Amino acid sequence: MRIVLSDKKGLSLVEVMIALVVLLLVVLALMQTALLSIDANMNNLLRDEAVNIAEQHIIAIRNTPFDSVTATGYVADAPTPETKAFRNFALPGGYAIRRQVTDLGLDNKQVDIEVTWTWKGESYTHIINSILRRPS
Repeated sequence: MRIVLSDKKGLSLVEVMIALVVLLLVVLALMQTALLSIDANMNNLLRDEAVNIAEQHIIAIRNTPFDSVTATGYVADAPTPETKAFRNFALPGGYAIRRQVTDLGLDNKQVDIEVTWTWKGESYTHIINSILRRPS
């Protein structure tokens, strides 16, 4: 006696394998997108911290007497801060800070603060400047 199934329900092994390959491709694409997003977020966090460091230096210079603002050149290295965004993370080399003071006459000076850091083999720089005026 021979039994013939006329109602063939279910999936064959080939159909299951094709579905798994398609699923794998979708997951790989999503993982790549997530990695790019994480890298972009890290670049933004590092740049934001560089801006904060530069602003802190500008504020310190604005609180310095006008005639004392003369130093030009390398200022210091700033380590990666211990903030929530950088917990358990170390930026190799930290941030390098340079200050450039340019006399614009007897009563004005331009101060440029340059913060440089390296991330994934690329160097990045953020420059912030301010004009100081001799108090009247």
